[in-house]
Order: sequence, then C-alpha cells, then structure tokens
Amino acid sequence: MSFTFHTRVHGIPCLCDVTLYSPGAPMRTTGWGYGDCDPDEPEEFEFDILDRRGFPAAWLERKLTDDDYDRLLSEYHEKRGAWAA
Repeated sequence: MSFTFHTRVHGIPCLCDVTLYSPGAPMRTTGWGYGDCDPDEPEEFEFDILDRRGFPAAWLERKLTDDDYDRLLSEYHEKRGAWAA
C-alpha cells in the first residue's frame, strides 16, 4: 500500500508516492558477546515523483537533490503522523 502526498520539487507542484517505508531498527543484542549483536538497520524510504495528475514525472525526479530527499522524508513523517491521528 502506498501513501501519496502533495509537495513541490524546485517550486513545481507534484505528488510524492511513497512506495516503501521501513522505520529501521536499533542494534539488538542476542547474547553475551560482541558477535551476538545484530547491527542497527537504517530507515528506508523509497518514492516516485508524479505530476499533479498522478503520472510518473521522471524529468522532475531527476532534479531532486539530497536536501529534497531529506525534506520529502520529513514531510512524509509529518503528513503520515497527521493522517494516523
């Protein structure tokens, strides 16, 4: 199940369709030794950028920067939290 929200990329209105989100997990110790630890799992966030009509917008997705990625993840947390409340 995907979650789609309105956003902007380079000032252009569009949709962000989140196709995968995994909150990650902290390190887990399963025994007494260092070898008995599972490493932490990072947060995963994958999405597609769509135009306002819901069609893939690869030309706009190519304009994304690392800052845009972080902003979209932050917007996802904010909007998903508001939707769940």
